[in-house]
Amino acid sequence: MLIQYKKPSHSLSNFVAHFWEKYSPPNQTIAYDTECVLPENYLNLTFSLGSPYFRSLEENGTFTALNTPQLETLHTGHNFYKHQSDNHIFGIKFLPGGLYPFVNFDFATLANVSLDMALVFGSDIQFLAEELYHLPDFETRVERVERFLQKKLIASRLQKFHFIQAGTRLLATQHVDADIADVAEQLNSNYKALSRGFNEVIGIPPKHFAQIQRFERALELLIAKPEWTCTEIGYHLGYYDQAHFIREFKRFALKTPMAYRESIRPVEKEAQHRDFQHFLSLEHLLHYEVKIY
Repeated sequence: MLIQYKKPSHSLSNFVAHFWEKYSPPNQTIAYDTECVLPENYLNLTFSLGSPYFRSLEENGTFTALNTPQLETLHTGHNFYKHQSDNHIFGIKFLPGGLYPFVNFDFATLANVSLDMALVFGSDIQFLAEELYHLPDFETRVERVERFLQKKLIASRLQKFHFIQAGTRLLATQHVDADIADVAEQLNSNYKALSRGFNEVIGIPPKHFAQIQRFERALELLIAKPEWTCTEIGYHLGYYDQAHFIREFKRFALKTPMAYRESIRPVEKEAQHRDFQHFLSLEHLLHYEVKIY
Protein backbone atom coordinates (compact mmCIF):
# COMPACT_ATOMS: atom_id res chain seq x y z
CA MET A 1 0.00 0.00 0.00
CA LEU A 2 1.34 3.38 -0.99
CA ILE A 3 0.44 6.97 -0.12
CA GLN A 4 2.06 9.89 -1.98
CA TYR A 5 2.18 13.62 -1.23
CA LYS A 6 3.09 16.70 -3.23
CA LYS A 7 2.99 20.41 -2.36
CA PRO A 8 1.16 22.72 -4.81
CA SER A 9 2.81 25.13 -7.21
CA HIS A 10 3.31 28.72 -6.06
CA SER A 11 0.12 29.97 -7.75
CA LEU A 12 -2.04 27.67 -5.59
CA SER A 13 0.00 27.69 -2.37
CA ASN A 14 -2.40 30.10 -0.61
CA PHE A 15 -5.26 27.68 -1.16
CA VAL A 16 -4.00 24.09 -1.33
CA ALA A 17 -2.10 22.33 1.46
CA HIS A 18 -1.05 19.42 -0.75
CA PHE A 19 -2.13 16.78 -3.22
CA TRP A 20 -2.21 13.15 -2.16
CA GLU A 21 -2.86 9.73 -3.60
CA LYS A 22 -3.28 6.35 -1.93
CA TYR A 23 -3.21 3.00 -3.66
CA SER A 24 -3.82 -0.58 -2.59
CA PRO A 25 -2.89 -3.04 -5.37
CA PRO A 26 -5.40 -5.68 -6.51
CA ASN A 27 -5.42 -8.83 -4.36
CA GLN A 28 -3.41 -7.15 -1.59
CA THR A 29 -4.74 -7.71 1.92
CA ILE A 30 -5.66 -4.52 3.79
CA ALA A 31 -3.69 -4.65 7.05
CA TYR A 32 -6.37 -2.93 9.15
CA ASP A 33 -10.14 -3.11 9.41
CA THR A 34 -11.08 0.56 9.75
CA GLU A 35 -9.11 3.77 9.23
CA CYS A 36 -9.85 6.58 11.70
CA VAL A 37 -9.24 10.14 10.45
CA LEU A 38 -9.06 12.63 13.31
CA PRO A 39 -10.73 16.08 13.31
CA GLU A 40 -8.94 18.70 11.23
CA ASN A 41 -9.43 22.21 9.82
CA TYR A 42 -8.94 21.09 6.23
CA LEU A 43 -11.25 19.71 3.57
CA ASN A 44 -10.63 17.36 0.67
CA LEU A 45 -11.76 16.85 -2.87
CA THR A 46 -11.37 13.14 -3.64
CA PHE A 47 -11.49 11.11 -6.85
CA SER A 48 -11.97 7.35 -6.68
CA LEU A 49 -9.90 5.86 -9.50
CA GLY A 50 -10.34 2.21 -8.49
CA SER A 51 -12.80 0.13 -6.53
CA PRO A 52 -15.19 1.96 -4.12
CA TYR A 53 -14.13 2.83 -0.58
CA PHE A 54 -16.52 3.26 2.34
CA ARG A 55 -17.11 6.10 4.83
CA SER A 56 -19.04 6.54 8.08
CA LEU A 57 -19.16 9.17 10.84
CA GLU A 58 -19.38 6.36 13.42
CA GLU A 59 -16.99 3.46 13.79
CA ASN A 60 -19.85 0.98 14.14
CA GLY A 61 -22.28 2.91 11.94
CA THR A 62 -23.49 2.33 8.40
CA PHE A 63 -20.71 2.75 5.84
CA THR A 64 -21.57 4.40 2.51
CA ALA A 65 -19.79 3.32 -0.67
CA LEU A 66 -18.02 6.19 -2.44
CA ASN A 67 -16.95 5.89 -6.08
CA THR A 68 -17.76 9.35 -7.51
CA PRO A 69 -15.78 12.58 -7.03
CA GLN A 70 -16.50 13.79 -3.49
CA LEU A 71 -16.21 16.96 -1.45
CA GLU A 72 -15.26 15.86 2.07
CA THR A 73 -15.88 19.01 4.09
CA LEU A 74 -14.04 20.08 7.24
CA HIS A 75 -14.82 17.58 9.99
CA THR A 76 -14.99 18.44 13.67
CA GLY A 77 -15.53 14.79 14.62
CA HIS A 78 -14.01 11.52 13.47
CA ASN A 79 -14.34 10.03 10.00
CA PHE A 80 -14.07 6.27 9.59
CA TYR A 81 -13.14 4.54 6.34
CA LYS A 82 -13.05 0.96 5.16
CA HIS A 83 -10.75 0.20 2.24
CA GLN A 84 -10.35 -2.79 -0.03
CA SER A 85 -7.80 -4.02 -2.53
CA ASP A 86 -7.68 -2.01 -5.76
CA ASN A 87 -8.63 1.20 -3.96
CA HIS A 88 -6.99 4.11 -5.76
CA ILE A 89 -7.89 7.55 -4.44
CA PHE A 90 -6.54 10.92 -5.60
CA GLY A 91 -7.14 13.86 -3.27
CA ILE A 92 -6.69 17.61 -2.94
CA LYS A 93 -6.37 18.85 0.63
CA PHE A 94 -7.26 22.53 0.87
CA LEU A 95 -5.91 24.91 3.48
CA PRO A 96 -8.57 26.29 5.85
CA GLY A 97 -11.08 28.15 3.68
CA GLY A 98 -8.98 27.40 0.60
CA LEU A 99 -11.84 26.07 -1.52
CA TYR A 100 -13.99 29.19 -0.93
CA PRO A 101 -12.47 31.27 -3.81
CA PHE A 102 -13.16 28.47 -6.32
CA VAL A 103 -16.90 27.99 -5.74
CA ASN A 104 -20.04 30.11 -5.66
CA PHE A 105 -21.45 29.05 -2.31
CA ASP A 106 -20.69 29.48 1.38
CA PHE A 107 -19.68 26.73 3.82
CA ALA A 108 -21.92 27.64 6.77
CA THR A 109 -23.69 24.43 7.95
CA LEU A 110 -21.49 22.32 5.65
CA ALA A 111 -19.10 20.83 8.22
CA ASN A 112 -19.01 17.04 8.62
CA VAL A 113 -20.62 16.15 5.29
CA SER A 114 -19.62 14.39 2.08
CA LEU A 115 -21.10 15.77 -1.15
CA ASP A 116 -20.99 14.61 -4.73
CA MET A 117 -18.52 17.01 -6.34
CA ALA A 118 -20.88 17.59 -9.26
CA LEU A 119 -22.90 19.77 -6.84
CA VAL A 120 -19.76 21.90 -6.42
CA PHE A 121 -18.31 22.12 -9.94
CA GLY A 122 -21.08 20.84 -12.19
CA SER A 123 -20.57 18.40 -15.06
CA ASP A 124 -16.94 19.55 -15.60
CA ILE A 125 -15.85 17.41 -12.69
CA GLN A 126 -16.87 14.12 -14.29
CA PHE A 127 -14.79 14.92 -17.38
CA LEU A 128 -11.85 15.70 -15.08
CA ALA A 129 -12.34 12.42 -13.22
CA GLU A 130 -12.23 10.51 -16.51
CA GLU A 131 -9.00 12.26 -17.46
CA LEU A 132 -7.38 11.51 -14.10
CA TYR A 133 -8.25 7.83 -14.44
CA HIS A 134 -6.35 7.58 -17.74
CA LEU A 135 -3.30 9.67 -16.80
CA PRO A 136 -0.15 7.60 -16.16
CA ASP A 137 1.03 8.75 -12.71
CA PHE A 138 0.48 10.87 -9.63
CA GLU A 139 2.57 13.85 -10.73
CA THR A 140 0.77 14.09 -14.07
CA ARG A 141 -2.58 14.04 -12.26
CA VAL A 142 -1.37 16.85 -9.99
CA GLU A 143 -0.43 18.97 -13.02
CA ARG A 144 -3.86 18.41 -14.60
CA VAL A 145 -5.78 19.30 -11.42
CA GLU A 146 -3.69 22.44 -10.95
CA ARG A 147 -4.70 23.64 -14.42
CA PHE A 148 -8.34 22.90 -13.61
CA LEU A 149 -8.24 24.88 -10.35
CA GLN A 150 -6.39 27.84 -11.85
CA LYS A 151 -9.25 28.28 -14.33
CA LYS A 152 -11.88 28.07 -11.58
CA LEU A 153 -10.51 30.83 -9.32
CA ILE A 154 -13.12 33.57 -8.70
CA ALA A 155 -11.34 36.90 -8.13
CA SER A 156 -14.32 38.52 -6.39
CA ARG A 157 -14.12 35.92 -3.59
CA LEU A 158 -10.49 36.59 -2.72
CA GLN A 159 -10.96 39.60 -0.43
CA LYS A 160 -13.05 37.71 2.12
CA PHE A 161 -10.79 34.66 1.83
CA HIS A 162 -7.66 36.71 2.61
CA PHE A 163 -9.43 38.37 5.55
CA ILE A 164 -10.24 34.98 7.09
CA GLN A 165 -6.82 33.58 6.22
CA ALA A 166 -5.26 36.44 8.20
CA GLY A 167 -7.56 35.51 11.07
CA THR A 168 -6.40 31.88 11.06
CA ARG A 169 -2.77 33.01 11.21
CA LEU A 170 -3.45 35.29 14.15
CA LEU A 171 -5.31 32.54 15.99
CA ALA A 172 -2.24 30.31 15.62
CA THR A 173 -0.30 32.76 17.81
CA GLN A 174 -2.94 33.03 20.55
CA HIS A 175 -3.25 31.21 23.87
CA VAL A 176 -5.76 28.40 24.29
CA ASP A 177 -8.62 30.66 25.36
CA ALA A 178 -8.12 33.11 22.53
CA ASP A 179 -10.02 36.37 22.72
CA ILE A 180 -11.82 36.37 19.37
CA ALA A 181 -12.81 40.01 19.81
CA ASP A 182 -9.12 40.90 20.21
CA VAL A 183 -8.23 38.99 17.03
CA ALA A 184 -11.03 40.82 15.19
CA GLU A 185 -9.71 44.17 16.43
CA GLN A 186 -6.25 43.36 15.10
CA LEU A 187 -7.91 42.80 11.73
CA ASN A 188 -9.72 46.15 11.97
CA SER A 189 -13.00 44.28 12.25
CA ASN A 190 -15.38 43.13 15.00
CA TYR A 191 -16.38 39.87 16.66
CA LYS A 192 -19.63 39.48 14.71
CA ALA A 193 -18.05 40.04 11.29
CA LEU A 194 -15.14 37.69 12.04
CA SER A 195 -17.42 34.92 13.31
CA ARG A 196 -19.74 35.26 10.33
CA GLY A 197 -16.75 35.18 7.96
CA PHE A 198 -15.30 32.03 9.56
CA ASN A 199 -18.63 30.25 9.22
CA GLU A 200 -19.03 31.28 5.57
CA VAL A 201 -15.46 30.65 4.40
CA ILE A 202 -14.39 27.72 6.61
CA GLY A 203 -17.61 26.26 8.01
CA ILE A 204 -17.14 26.63 11.78
CA PRO A 205 -16.79 29.51 14.30
CA PRO A 206 -13.30 30.89 15.06
CA LYS A 207 -13.16 29.52 18.62
CA HIS A 208 -13.84 25.98 17.45
CA PHE A 209 -11.34 26.45 14.63
CA ALA A 210 -8.66 27.53 17.14
CA GLN A 211 -9.26 24.43 19.27
CA ILE A 212 -8.78 22.06 16.33
CA GLN A 213 -5.79 24.07 15.10
CA ARG A 214 -4.06 23.60 18.46
CA PHE A 215 -4.93 19.89 18.47
CA GLU A 216 -3.29 19.52 15.03
CA ARG A 217 -0.17 21.19 16.38
CA ALA A 218 -0.16 18.80 19.34
CA LEU A 219 -0.23 15.82 16.96
CA GLU A 220 2.79 17.23 15.12
CA LEU A 221 4.77 17.80 18.30
CA LEU A 222 4.04 14.37 19.77
CA ILE A 223 5.84 12.92 16.73
CA ALA A 224 8.41 15.62 15.99
CA LYS A 225 9.60 16.17 19.58
CA PRO A 226 10.04 12.72 21.16
CA GLU A 227 12.41 14.29 23.72
CA TRP A 228 9.61 16.52 25.06
CA THR A 229 7.27 15.16 27.72
CA CYS A 230 3.53 15.49 27.17
CA THR A 231 3.52 18.08 29.96
CA GLU A 232 6.14 20.15 28.11
CA ILE A 233 4.11 19.96 24.89
CA GLY A 234 0.97 21.09 26.72
CA TYR A 235 2.69 24.12 28.23
CA HIS A 236 4.37 24.95 24.91
CA LEU A 237 0.94 25.08 23.29
CA GLY A 238 -0.39 27.39 25.98
CA TYR A 239 -2.57 25.05 28.03
CA TYR A 240 -2.68 26.33 31.57
CA ASP A 241 -2.25 22.87 33.13
CA GLN A 242 -1.71 19.25 32.15
CA ALA A 243 -5.31 18.26 32.94
CA HIS A 244 -6.61 20.88 30.49
CA PHE A 245 -4.30 19.59 27.73
CA ILE A 246 -5.27 15.95 28.33
CA ARG A 247 -8.99 16.72 28.40
CA GLU A 248 -8.89 18.77 25.19
CA PHE A 249 -6.66 16.27 23.35
CA LYS A 250 -8.78 13.30 24.38
CA ARG A 251 -11.92 15.04 23.10
CA PHE A 252 -10.44 15.07 19.59
CA ALA A 253 -8.24 11.93 19.59
CA LEU A 254 -10.34 9.64 21.85
CA LYS A 255 -7.14 8.86 23.74
CA THR A 256 -4.68 10.75 25.94
CA PRO A 257 -1.52 12.37 24.50
CA MET A 258 0.60 9.66 26.15
CA ALA A 259 -1.57 6.86 24.72
CA TYR A 260 -1.39 8.44 21.25
CA ARG A 261 2.41 8.72 21.49
CA GLU A 262 2.62 5.05 22.52
CA SER A 263 0.47 4.04 19.54
CA ILE A 264 2.95 5.58 17.08
CA ARG A 265 6.10 4.11 18.61
CA PRO A 266 6.23 1.22 16.09
CA VAL A 267 6.42 3.72 13.23
CA GLU A 268 9.72 3.86 11.38
CA LYS A 269 11.40 7.25 11.73
CA GLU A 270 11.59 7.85 7.98
CA ALA A 271 7.78 7.64 7.77
CA GLN A 272 7.40 10.65 10.04
CA HIS A 273 7.51 13.32 7.37
CA ARG A 274 7.55 16.70 9.07
CA ASP A 275 5.36 18.61 6.61
CA PHE A 276 2.68 15.92 6.52
CA GLN A 277 2.74 14.06 9.82
CA HIS A 278 -0.46 15.47 11.31
CA PHE A 279 -2.25 14.52 8.08
CA LEU A 280 -1.21 10.87 8.35
CA SER A 281 -3.70 8.66 10.13
CA LEU A 282 -2.27 6.06 12.47
CA GLU A 283 -3.17 3.44 9.85
CA HIS A 284 -1.13 5.32 7.22
CA LEU A 285 1.83 5.64 9.56
CA LEU A 286 1.80 1.96 10.44
CA HIS A 287 0.90 0.27 7.16
CA TYR A 288 1.62 2.48 4.15
CA GLU A 289 4.78 3.29 2.26
CA VAL A 290 4.92 7.09 2.18
CA LYS A 291 6.50 9.02 -0.72
CA ILE A 292 7.03 12.78 -0.92
CA TYR A 293 7.47 14.65 -4.23
